[in-house]
Amino acid sequence: MKRTVCFVFLLTILLAGCKSSRIVDQVQIIHAMGYDWKNGKYIGTAIYPTFKQGPMTKPDILTTESSTTYDLIPRLSSKSALPIEEGQMRLVLFGESFAKKGITEIVHSLARNNKVGSHLQLAVAKGDAEELLRITAKTTLSDTLYLSNLVEQNIREMNLPNTNLHIFLYNYFGKGRDPFLPYFEKKGDFVKLEGLALFKDGHYVGRIDLRQSFLVKLLLDETKNGVYQIPISQNEKKGRVLLENLFATSQYSLKKGKQPIIDIYIRIRASVRDYPTWLDLAEAKNFHNVEKQMEKHLSQDIKRLISSFQKKEIDPLGIGDFVRSHTRHWDEKKFNKQYPALHIRPHVKVNIAETGIGQ
Repeated sequence: MKRTVCFVFLLTILLAGCKSSRIVDQVQIIHAMGYDWKNGKYIGTAIYPTFKQGPMTKPDILTTESSTTYDLIPRLSSKSALPIEEGQMRLVLFGESFAKKGITEIVHSLARNNKVGSHLQLAVAKGDAEELLRITAKTTLSDTLYLSNLVEQNIREMNLPNTNLHIFLYNYFGKGRDPFLPYFEKKGDFVKLEGLALFKDGHYVGRIDLRQSFLVKLLLDETKNGVYQIPISQNEKKGRVLLENLFATSQYSLKKGKQPIIDIYIRIRASVRDYPTWLDLAEAKNFHNVEKQMEKHLSQDIKRLISSFQKKEIDPLGIGDFVRSHTRHWDEKKFNKQYPALHIRPHVKVNIAETGIGQ
């Protein structure tokens, strides 16, 4: 009797699961969606896999236009022979003109859509999102997830700070912080990740390159990986060294007063991947000299980066949020007036752990 009851219970669960399942060759699975603003119209572009024999797929494109953003997905459905499925969407790409106009409506819609995961990647394209998605479909042959995989790989291994829909929403709605997104650009017949797009109140206001993105990554979280090229000099000789981050931490400190001061302490454990042949790092004197020059250049570059954020009145580092967390009765309007002239001092300590196989 017990076996019969268990069997009926398991069968009920299996049937309930089957009821809501959808067979992949009976739906149009959208992997990436692009939004553009051209000639007074909103353009929606979807990239989806067409399933061939076995596991082989081929990227295909659907595109439509409308006077609003709300019916772009329904209009795409009217051009598709199969129902559109958004549950597997991994990337939403905004054209630069669309991003300047504002991405708030789309982001709010994504946040309300229970089919879309919070780890969905958002990004900005120089020029049109449609053009970049078409290039991707043409050049990657079978990889409809190329752009989202490119973002995730650069977060794990290189200079891109952590980013996804969840983080964007946190930075967008949070007090004393502004969001950022990966920035793509067309390079010949390929699409390349070029840095970070910066936002204020949901509008694209500028960008930084991948080198500066590494500094943002350092200043936001404990982080591993990422590379940074630094100029070096010795006895009138000049060259560059390539620093590879092994582990880095940042700690913020607030000195209160009429003119508050924020100190940022950055500790980097790194290896030197490449350096000029005339630089002998086997000598302790040269070794410590390189560390000091790295600290000096990183401090200067971080100062310049933060200063550029202050001039644009954007706060992708969440400095306002940090001050808020240490200030009773924090006044957002008062802080925003102070922010462009706020005294922020970076202090960098570099510890070179490895210099390669030759050491």
